[in-house]
Amino acid sequence: MKYKILLTGSSGYIGSCFNGIFHKKLNIYCLDQTKPNFFSNFKKKNFFKCNLLNKKKLENIIYKIKPDIIIHLGAQSTVNEKIKWSNYYRNNIKATKNLIEIMNKFNVRKLIFSSTASVYRAKKKKLSENDQLKPSSKYGKSKMLAENLIMKNKDINHIILRFFNVSSAIRKPIIGEFHDPETHLIPVSITKIFNDEVIEIFGNNYKTKDGTCERDYIHIKDICNAIYNSINLLLKKNNNYLFNIGNGKTISNLEIIKSLEKIFKKKIKFKFSHKRSGDNPRLFCDTKKAKKMINWNSKNSEITKIIKDEIYWYRFLVKNKIKRKLLSEQK
Repeated sequence: MKYKILLTGSSGYIGSCFNGIFHKKLNIYCLDQTKPNFFSNFKKKNFFKCNLLNKKKLENIIYKIKPDIIIHLGAQSTVNEKIKWSNYYRNNIKATKNLIEIMNKFNVRKLIFSSTASVYRAKKKKLSENDQLKPSSKYGKSKMLAENLIMKNKDINHIILRFFNVSSAIRKPIIGEFHDPETHLIPVSITKIFNDEVIEIFGNNYKTKDGTCERDYIHIKDICNAIYNSINLLLKKNNNYLFNIGNGKTISNLEIIKSLEKIFKKKIKFKFSHKRSGDNPRLFCDTKKAKKMINWNSKNSEITKIIKDEIYWYRFLVKNKIKRKLLSEQK
């Protein structure tokens, strides 16, 4: 018998990719406040349209499905200090609180939660799961508070996955990042290169190797594999876990530009703009714990593969006459 898995945020970037890869292997029920994009692989009978803030409707859905495990990806995920705190509170804290209360009511005892590197206090060295938490953004703070709600609940066994810079696309089935608007550096840059536009880099006087922000880029396929391996661990063990999920290496914004130049074989037009509020100079992680406990590694996360798979996805969008909306802010 296949275990029943409820996937919140199933129409989003990670949710769509996870369901696309594993929908034949796992018994996945999808839940989101928006319908899946046309490129998503999903069974209509297994999709439930629901806002996690609608507690009564959510309660009815969970009662009907009776899931063995919930993967909670639904969130306000954009890092943008212009977004009101109330949005982050409702979508990341209140929504998680609703989910936990309903899980307790119907005796659903296993939860995988997608958190973020943004919960950490910035430091020069690799971040371990035991490092100090001090979010510099509203998004990071809301995720930290959601983590606290989960950790305080003694009746639910959980795995919290702190994702670093999730990026790129999967090729089979072809699914990738499609935010409205798109804000992340790699997809924004590739879109601008194809349209002969200038790429904007936010800040060039950070205390880093070249003055630009350094990040830990992790391929979406590796993220999905980490979630899958976490399911296997949580179904076997009645325990609680916390894992960093990243590449364990840093690459700066300028190094991204240089990598793009190598792949496109031309000089890339870019300019520096003011720093963005809430950005840490450097974020990268130690992944030893995840490698040991869930037998996972970031085998797809070499920067050339990340960029080439993103280009493949961009061309798919162009072929299908789908225009990406851009906002000149990058993660």
